Amino acid sequence: MPFSSREELERACFQNLLSSSEERVFFKGMDGHFLMVSNGFAAALGRGLTAAELIGKTDFDLFSDVHAAEALADEQHVILTGEPIVGKIELETFQDLPDAWVSSTKLPLRDDRGEIFGTFGISRDVTEQIEAQHAVEYQALHDPLTGLMNRVALMDRLAQSLIALERRPGQIALLFIDVDGFKSVNDTLGHKAGDQVLCEVGRRLDAIARRTDTVARFGGDEFVMLCTRLRDGDDLRLIGDRIIRSLSKPLRDGSEVDVTASVGAVSTSNPTLAPEELLQQADFAMYAAKRAGRNRLEIYDAQLHGLVASSRGLAAELRRALDEHQLYVLYQPLFRLHDQAPIGVEALVRWQHPERGIVLPNEFIPVAEQHGTIGEIDTYVLDEACRQLAAWTAEGAWKDQTMSVNVSGQQLRDPKLVARVAATLARHQIAPSRLCVEITETALIGELNDANRVIDSLTALGVQVALDDFGTGYSTLTHLQQLRATILKIDRSFVAQIGGRPRDREIVGAVTAMAHALGMTVVAEGIETDAELSELTAVNCDQGQGYLFGKPQTPAEIARMFAAA
Repeated sequence: MPFSSREELERACFQNLLSSSEERVFFKGMDGHFLMVSNGFAAALGRGLTAAELIGKTDFDLFSDVHAAEALADEQHVILTGEPIVGKIELETFQDLPDAWVSSTKLPLRDDRGEIFGTFGISRDVTEQIEAQHAVEYQALHDPLTGLMNRVALMDRLAQSLIALERRPGQIALLFIDVDGFKSVNDTLGHKAGDQVLCEVGRRLDAIARRTDTVARFGGDEFVMLCTRLRDGDDLRLIGDRIIRSLSKPLRDGSEVDVTASVGAVSTSNPTLAPEELLQQADFAMYAAKRAGRNRLEIYDAQLHGLVASSRGLAAELRRALDEHQLYVLYQPLFRLHDQAPIGVEALVRWQHPERGIVLPNEFIPVAEQHGTIGEIDTYVLDEACRQLAAWTAEGAWKDQTMSVNVSGQQLRDPKLVARVAATLARHQIAPSRLCVEITETALIGELNDANRVIDSLTALGVQVALDDFGTGYSTLTHLQQLRATILKIDRSFVAQIGGRPRDREIVGAVTAMAHALGMTVVAEGIETDAELSELTAVNCDQGQGYLFGKPQTPAEIARMFAAA
């Protein structure tokens, strides 16, 4: 060792720490004056002061009074209690410089006798990470096209508004708005024009909303307005009529595009009403407006309960579909992005209705969840997907390729799920590592602990677990850290915007980098263009799926695709 004593070693280590241009280290006395700081601390301030010139100054000489006072309070707490403050995320504010987010750790500074004579600590600039998190959280609660709140955010606000009725009796209303004939806009003018129409609809709804109202886009051409603090029964009809008049004006360049809207409305003063029930009532009323000729307002009443029978009728048909084997599975290929090699498939259920033709999952899965048949559907898809994977493997065409299967939120809370997965794998002699169970973020709201128990059990079994549709639920970095999933699937809404504003590309890049830091594989959903593929590859996204690579296909079509690859 080049040092003759431990004191010399410690002095050298200390000098290296203080001379570092990267680490922001500081030592303070009991009154908050700087005793010593590192070169990195001085450089980070951006004031041209050296570390020596900062000695004797306080935070009040460098930062805003508000931030300096908060920092002093933290340090006095450390001095009085001897307890450290670790990894506190705080906003550094200045009088004349841009604000910055930092992660600060502060500890008591002790002498040889253990007596506290000040504080010391280290801070790191985390502005980029915090801004990326804020951007992701914004995306999670807002529609990427219109900027309005999305379904998740609206349902949360609706739930809070109903709870508020317990403290402050009154009335709230929900208006469900569907643009009439929107499909013809896309068909005749193209999807870009359709997007412009939807954005204009969103702007007009936002313009006529009151300050206390909430406007959200539910997807497609459906919008919802939540109105709180209604004064009397006439308000609801006045608001609905105002919506219809606003949207009936030409939406693009004079008379180029004329659309109308069907509006269903419902109001309540009952704080115990479920948010989903109120939404369903507004939806029923909207469909009544459609059937009555469109471009009109219908207010929900008891007579509209006849529409519930239609839902129950579909549930009965779905029950029959299960018994008569009308459901079947298609498979969408999954590709590695850097060389575009096929590495697996995702199993997607379809319903071959004897009269309506092919029914997509977004039409019958909600009915299955509501009427208790979702468990049978999940079990059928899991078994059929594993059977098909075993068949492809037996044919010698597949060895390591994987099969992804979606699991509903209800099944995620089923204590028998893991045993059912294990039994299915054993029955078809499939290695657990070749199965990926996909769960959606929205299924995790309020169920984080339960979800982690299931995820832990599945990973212990050897099964991969993917967090699906990332960005459509309450997406936070905390969730990513807490959930022990191995794969992150970025939702199509992010992918569709990646070639637009630089901010959207940065968000996808930040999410990818954070997922990689947590040891997760990143999959992009809904890739449709070469430009999207190029952008995703540039930000180091690992895998992808979408119409650019292939639509959901039959087993025979998948076998031919993989054989030709």
